[in-house]
Amino acid sequence: MEIDNLSETVARIQFIADVSLIAHCKEDELKMALSMISDMAGTIDTSSFQDTLYYQAE
Repeated sequence: MEIDNLSETVARIQFIADVSLIAHCKEDELKMALSMISDMAGTIDTSSFQDTLYYQAE
C-alpha cells in the first residue's frame, strides 16, 4: 500500500470515529461505524512496514 493510500485510509477511519463520537450515535449506528472502521483497517497492508518496525538485533 502506498503512503498516499495509507494516509487516505487512516484519514477516513479517523473521520468516521470522530463523527460517531460527536454525534452521540445509537447503539446500532455505533456498531455500523465500528464495522466500517474494522473493514477499512483490515485493508491496510502492514507487511511492508515490518522491516521498518522490526529489525534484527545485533
